Amino acid sequence: MQTAIQTFPPAYDHRSRTLESPQTASVLSLPVVELLRELAGVIAQLSPAQYTERCGESFFNGNIGGHVRHCLDHIRAVLDGFASGVVDYDHRERGTNIESDPAAARDEIRRLRRLAEDLAHVEAQAPLHVAILPTRDGQSVNLLSTLGRELAFVLSHTIHHNAMIKGMAVALGLKLPQTFGYAPATLAHLDHSEETCAQ
Repeated sequence: MQTAIQTFPPAYDHRSRTLESPQTASVLSLPVVELLRELAGVIAQLSPAQYTERCGESFFNGNIGGHVRHCLDHIRAVLDGFASGVVDYDHRERGTNIESDPAAARDEIRRLRRLAEDLAHVEAQAPLHVAILPTRDGQSVNLLSTLGRELAFVLSHTIHHNAMIKGMAVALGLKLPQTFGYAPATLAHLDHSEETCAQ
């Protein structure tokens, strides 16, 4: 049986119905860089004890370090996986020093920021394979994707966890930037609402 080969078409502008020039990954990789910068700023405010403090049942007995490690695992999967051509989100190293040591987390953030910046000139439609474990029986599925799609995923995923990190940090008495943990669509909606009220 012959296997169909999937190709990746160039970006298509549905309004003008014309093909547009390929878009670079910078539209997604640079926002990832900014999210990492913001996260490093939050971590810099935390003592090692605060970084690992369990925040009770309201946060499923989690801690900030665990959420940071989880986010960085996913970003690392895309950035390191791009070089090999396979992204595997399920291959994570739980219990590393990134989870327990804020300085180690900041070091890894610096490394990931450099990798994300390096992707700014790569085409967003660059193909990737993504290994997914859909059930607990250990059978992995290999899917076709693009660099842009996976950067979009980790962007959304990191924002979601940053919102939880913000809740934990506030519970510990920290003051964080008001926009930390908000999705761009939410911020755009709030900006539009403020403009409407001002008129």
